[in-house]
Amino acid sequence: MGRASGLILAALAVGGGVKQNPAPPDFHLPPGMKLLYADDFEDRRAARWEPRAESQWEVAFDQDSWAYHLKRPGRQGKVRAPTGRALLKGVEVGDFVLTVRARCLTPPGPSGRDVCIFFGYRDETHFYYVHFSGLSDRVHNAIHIVNGRDRTPIHREAKPIARLQDQAYHWLKVERNVRRGEIRAYIDDLETPILTAKDRTFLKGRVGLGSFDDLAYFDDFRLYVPGDG
Repeated sequence: MGRASGLILAALAVGGGVKQNPAPPDFHLPPGMKLLYADDFEDRRAARWEPRAESQWEVAFDQDSWAYHLKRPGRQGKVRAPTGRALLKGVEVGDFVLTVRARCLTPPGPSGRDVCIFFGYRDETHFYYVHFSGLSDRVHNAIHIVNGRDRTPIHREAKPIARLQDQAYHWLKVERNVRRGEIRAYIDDLETPILTAKDRTFLKGRVGLGSFDDLAYFDDFRLYVPGDG
């Protein structure tokens, strides 16, 4: 896996909490994929995470476990894109599968409420993200690219299923195959994607968690990569 991968794997040994990462709903990993990093935040730290702003994030107790809490929105930067981001340190990935439990804290009334998964992240104005929302239109419930300008949707679906319509935890999954240019995003049903896209603009980059402008909790994070990655 390489030196960076080995360093991340060491984090699997930390924690010491009483909770084990609950398994996500059944899904099939692509052949050859191995677990690179897992985080359940039961050690009450987020040492492997790099927030856009430290004041936006904390590890906090939520329901029955510790989780990574996006506690305040940020400000728009040079281009229009999500304002709350925390990126995993020390690793860039091409092909990957990412799973995480997330819950949006915004009451269900505002239908544009969201949580986001970032990947292919190069810098503040070059990355992809999946916008999981309670509303489906051109920019909500979408796969976006940020390529030196305001985010642009790249998904194929005209009106994908919008399942983020409550304040409960939902299982999210994002999967990427760089050679084929395939991007797939799932919520709750981790075998049937709600969003798909084809793009090879950024072949490798960092991954992360966050929201466009809402508050959220994230827990039970897992990142899988090719066994020889």
